[in-house]
Amino acid sequence: MATAYSPEIAKFIEEELATGAYEDESALMVEALEVFRELKQRHAELRQQIQQSLQDEKAGRVAPFDVNEIILELESEVDETGQPIS
Repeated sequence: MATAYSPEIAKFIEEELATGAYEDESALMVEALEVFRELKQRHAELRQQIQQSLQDEKAGRVAPFDVNEIILELESEVDETGQPIS
């Protein structure tokens, strides 16, 4: 399948193929489409979660959000250097 790409996309393809990470253009396109499919799936899931959150908020099923409380909780889980406490 012959495909005409914009100059920017054609340059990107050439650069990616030059890295040696892909056997050929087809392998690059397959990986790109797999990433695109995953991104679309994540986007759909996020939209669904947002819709659910909006419904929960309308129904009064939400808790107050206290950023300072969250920070204190996270700070209690790390030492003075910022490393997790075992």
